[in-house]
Amino acid sequence: MRRKGAKAAAAILVAASMVLGMAGCGGSSAGSSDSGNAGSSAGTSSAAGGTESGASGADSGGSSASSETAGDIKLGLSIYSTTDATAGPMVNNMQAACDGMGAELVVATDDQDLEKEITNIENLIANGCQAVFCLPYSDDSIPRIAKICEEAEVYFGFYWYDLTNEETHDVCYRSDYFLGNIYEDDVWSAYTAMKTLSEAGASHIGMFGLPTGRTTTTKRDNGIQKACEEFGMEILVEDRVNTNTSDDAASSVESMVSSYSELDGIVIAGMTQTCLPGVIQALQNLGLTDKVKVSCIDFNENQTEYFEKGYVNGVIGGHFTGCAWLAVLAVNKLQGTPLTDEAVSVKDEFLVLQSADDAKNYDAYLYAELPYTADEYAQMSRKINGEFTYDDLLEIIASYSVEDVMTRHNAG
Repeated sequence: MRRKGAKAAAAILVAASMVLGMAGCGGSSAGSSDSGNAGSSAGTSSAAGGTESGASGADSGGSSASSETAGDIKLGLSIYSTTDATAGPMVNNMQAACDGMGAELVVATDDQDLEKEITNIENLIANGCQAVFCLPYSDDSIPRIAKICEEAEVYFGFYWYDLTNEETHDVCYRSDYFLGNIYEDDVWSAYTAMKTLSEAGASHIGMFGLPTGRTTTTKRDNGIQKACEEFGMEILVEDRVNTNTSDDAASSVESMVSSYSELDGIVIAGMTQTCLPGVIQALQNLGLTDKVKVSCIDFNENQTEYFEKGYVNGVIGGHFTGCAWLAVLAVNKLQGTPLTDEAVSVKDEFLVLQSADDAKNYDAYLYAELPYTADEYAQMSRKINGEFTYDDLLEIIASYSVEDVMTRHNAG
């Protein structure tokens, strides 16, 4: 069922794209970060305590909010990194939202360390941020984060996180400062990754999983189990430790193959951005790239090459727009024109790549450039575009896909 804001939302984004007068993402493609993403650095700074900003150096251009407005609002982001094929686009996309809507972005890296994440939030608030966003590294951390923000009277929200835990859900939704959480269908993503392996003929699987204690982990584990039951697949071995470096992942694959000669598939249920090259290198060294099929969650900068060589069968990811949607909610709230008066829980969309052509289109139109330009984000500010509604935002979020971006930017 399409929401009543569908036509308005489509018109807003198409109109913003037309302002650019060219295919692609306009002024956002002038430069790149170390990870290869275009983005913009105007208004980005580092959090107190020596953390570093990861936005790249391209100019956002276009008809964004005035510089006077930009100085009034400051948003803070704590994220595990700023340079890989998942974190880099997250930062760059949020930067475009801030540029377009009139806000300053402060980025702090936490290396997936909970205590460092908590310190980052405290430092971002000390730096003057009026709203802060993070991925909680455990359900237990949420009451701590909520308390810090409430005491400072700072808005907060979570990306990549589904508040299914009743206790933490209640903690957040009782707070006057909670804006909402953006989550993905992680049962579906893991199930789809496994289904891809089954369709490729694999049934005896080695699994790289996320650490336990996270809602995301539980959901992806459930999706994998659902696929195993439906397709007659078996998880022979799992590794939840050696996912953060390529070398560790390579060693793990060698151990999996040594212990289970029947292994014919590998599923990476998260952190593909760091471990996939090691997985592929190990399979190459062992001469098993034809036998052992590979399917992943999260994008990797080498994935197009791997698709072209037949080393991977599917990659699910591209879910780096979530924090930008939180920025849209926060900026409208802080500008005195809230899109909604209540905290919200919104499902973000994954992208699914299953061929070299899919990967090349993603590279060209969502990675080398940006899926939404600063001009498009500007139209999501009610201070700039008084007709914009929460239903419009939901329609934009639901429409996110490679095809949607190519259509809006007159590409392909």
